[in-house]
Amino acid sequence: MLGSTNKIGKYYVYGSTLISAFIVFLIFTILLINSWDAISIIGLDLLSFKWNAATGEFGILPMLFGTFVVTFISLLIAVPLGIYTAIFTSEILPSKYRFVVKSLLELLAGIPSIIFGLIGIAFFSIWIQDIFNLQSGRTILTAGILLSIMILPTIITLTDDAFHHIPDKYRESAKGLGLYKFEIIKEILIPIAKPDLKAAILLAFGRALGETMAVMLVIGSIDKIPEPIYNWLSPGQTITSKLGREIAETSFGSVHFSAMIFMGLLLFILVLILTILSQNSLKSSNGRLYE
Repeated sequence: MLGSTNKIGKYYVYGSTLISAFIVFLIFTILLINSWDAISIIGLDLLSFKWNAATGEFGILPMLFGTFVVTFISLLIAVPLGIYTAIFTSEILPSKYRFVVKSLLELLAGIPSIIFGLIGIAFFSIWIQDIFNLQSGRTILTAGILLSIMILPTIITLTDDAFHHIPDKYRESAKGLGLYKFEIIKEILIPIAKPDLKAAILLAFGRALGETMAVMLVIGSIDKIPEPIYNWLSPGQTITSKLGREIAETSFGSVHFSAMIFMGLLLFILVLILTILSQNSLKSSNGRLYE
């Protein structure tokens, strides 16, 4: 009886894995088929700087630029803030308060992105407009700041768990050598948790790439690269904000529609690569550190 139960459980796990892998493959196939017209008809012109559906110009570089710059800004803010917060909750905050504080921080993950977008319009865009004396606060910088808040729960949770799962023997040995708390964190815990920190950053990177609604509301949605290129106070566009605004206006089967799906395909591939890299990082850390 026990053997048959184990077989059922094993087949269920294998079946679930195959179904999940098939779904990923199916999504990739559907995106590739629907973007093939853009690849075959537009070709290398997809990698141009101008997007104008009326004239048949579908250059995606402004959207790629906006995606990576907004993500870079968000990671620049969220990574140090998230790691330092996780160090505080895991290593400094008394354990009786840890669960409450960590739960409150993780509530950020449950807030709908549209709420963040409304907050961005009502506050962040106004602050950016007033601070820098702009005509509009809907800029690349505003989107990056807002996105950094949205990916904080991912970084805090994974980093806190990474530190919390390090065996106490490392801390006790370090204390026995006379190291202070700061030295233990800097010289012992951070190097041990480094692979997990990399995984947390990669997963946050993937989350940032896929965010749509909040970014769409505050970025300004202008299909061009700022001049000069480092002018983050200009409006811009990301792949997700472009898809969110324009996909409903396209006719199914048109080259315009195919070009939009092609951007979705690129985004899917990027997120898939980041997920694989983060899983490999977690696998190496689990195999090397917690034996």
